Amino acid sequence: MRLNKDWFMRPFGWLQRSFVRSPPAFRRWAAMLVDAIIVLESFAVALLFRFDGDVEGKFWPTFWPFALFSALVFVALLRESGVYQSILRYTGIYQGVRVASATAIAAGILFILVFAVGPEGLGFLDHNPTPLSVVLVGSVLAYVQLVAVRLYPRVFYELSLREIGRRTRTLIVGTGGPGVALAGHIWRTPGMNTQVVGFISESPVDVGKQIEGVPVVGLVDDLQEAIARHGVDQVIIATPNAGREQMDHIWRICTGAQAEVKVMPDLDEFLAEGTFKLRELQIEDLLGREPVEIDLEALSGYINGRRVLVTGAGGSIGKELSRQISRLGPAELVLLDRDESGLYYLNAELRREDFHDAEVFVGDVTAPERMSFFFERHRPQIVFHAAAYKHVPMMELQATEAIVNNVAGTLTVARCAGAYGAEKFINVSTDKAVNPANVMGATKRLSEMLVRDMAREYPETVYASVRFGNVLGSRGSVVPTFRQQIEAGGPVTVTHPDMIRYFMTIPEAVSLILQAGAMADRYGTFVLEMGRPVAIVELARKMIEIMGAPNVQIKFVGLRPGEKLKEELSEASEQQVPTEHPMVFQLVSEPSGPGDGELVEQVNELIYHARSQETSRALELLRRTVPNYSVADTPPDFREGGLPSPPRWTDG
Repeated sequence: MRLNKDWFMRPFGWLQRSFVRSPPAFRRWAAMLVDAIIVLESFAVALLFRFDGDVEGKFWPTFWPFALFSALVFVALLRESGVYQSILRYTGIYQGVRVASATAIAAGILFILVFAVGPEGLGFLDHNPTPLSVVLVGSVLAYVQLVAVRLYPRVFYELSLREIGRRTRTLIVGTGGPGVALAGHIWRTPGMNTQVVGFISESPVDVGKQIEGVPVVGLVDDLQEAIARHGVDQVIIATPNAGREQMDHIWRICTGAQAEVKVMPDLDEFLAEGTFKLRELQIEDLLGREPVEIDLEALSGYINGRRVLVTGAGGSIGKELSRQISRLGPAELVLLDRDESGLYYLNAELRREDFHDAEVFVGDVTAPERMSFFFERHRPQIVFHAAAYKHVPMMELQATEAIVNNVAGTLTVARCAGAYGAEKFINVSTDKAVNPANVMGATKRLSEMLVRDMAREYPETVYASVRFGNVLGSRGSVVPTFRQQIEAGGPVTVTHPDMIRYFMTIPEAVSLILQAGAMADRYGTFVLEMGRPVAIVELARKMIEIMGAPNVQIKFVGLRPGEKLKEELSEASEQQVPTEHPMVFQLVSEPSGPGDGELVEQVNELIYHARSQETSRALELLRRTVPNYSVADTPPDFREGGLPSPPRWTDG
């Protein structure tokens, strides 16, 4: 039955206004008086019920003193339970339990009293003050009415709020705890200007039922019909475990029905923010995959109580590594980067999360003296090397800097890790290291080769590399670039209609890097399962639709220097071997490239020419050192254009 608000307000309006405006002490005494009257009325009704309305005259003189005593007992116990300190419009199960406890104790006291008097009476009484059945029925009636009188203000309050917020007609996908909690929050927050018109359930059993008076109108497959039937303006996804396929399905239905889609934050986000702050559906929701299962026990086992270093901590991967490692109980977490602002803000973020064991170290991984000083001082036991230049077209134009940073930096840190007794060195690599067609990929492949070489030079340290593809939302990646272009009105620039890439979220990639690090017990190269590839042009179209910019055009601009149409995660000569985790594989292959001792010698020469800004010579050495690396166009050497020669550096 649908409650009529006008009917509901008439008996309550004047009483509510007068009661709320009165002093607190008066409100408490008034509530006690109302409760006492309820108990008196309940016991009187129970007595009439006991005798079918024909009560013997001898009962009335003793009943009223007994009923008054009962009312005092009830009120005293209710006061002791704390119900008079509760705010009525927020009455819930907790207050109901308090009333139930007070009622049970009061009924027990009254039963004992009636038994003590006995059927023959006691002293001036020639019979019991009331039959035992009256105590039982009266207590039950009192409990029901005591709860009802407290629920009445809450029901009125929530109904009035629902009336106020009838602007954006909303369906909530999810009938679990998060969805119901979200609906309750909406009803109690008039400023949201939202009316929940129904729920969408994942279970057929729920369809046709109601939650807090709001119907469950159908399943996800019925969403389009429900949107049309109820005039829905907005759909909120409140299923934390919804996968990419389900998110994509809901989004497509809502897009076709011209209904806005929003997402409820997950539990961690809610606890952090302290409020249900809805967010817009993002491309990461549609490209993300099923939640990654992580062996937390294994991660804690090799992180907990150890000194951990993260290089490149100011970057996208480095920041997330630092966040996740901080939750695994390291004895010390050292954040290393030359970006002092990035380090400052990351350290502040970790402190807000009550992690105070982070050490900030500003330094350049390509400076051997600085790294030696650092390792001597902190003696890290586990090293995650994430410091690298990763932007492909930029590094094609800055080849010598890519070589110095990616190759010399890896060699320096990896050598320090072995020399100063680190237990593990985990090199963060990329899919662009496979059959490299650009400077960035070639330098990362050479970094993997150096890690393998260091494993032979320092057998007491476990060295490993972890390869993966693109991550969503990292600095310089395609998603934030597309977002900026759409916000600016377009066009969205796509290099080629056939270009495809693998994607995963940053937290997912970092979790798997940590998992691979836990598995590594000897040298190895690990590769992460990246799922199915995504066509970049389809990604652009989907982002345009999600951001509600149908007039934004897509423009094909051609492949940039060093770009490939399709990235790979392993070469034909590399065999993927399953590990304990279904999304982490180890690569097995025959060693390629220079032999023992030769690699470091060639790398030192490469670094020398790169630091001397001899671009052509450096690229020639890079192609000679890295197997399968080929590039069509070689950027000119600075000096070939007639510019003055830059100063020469030595290897220090």
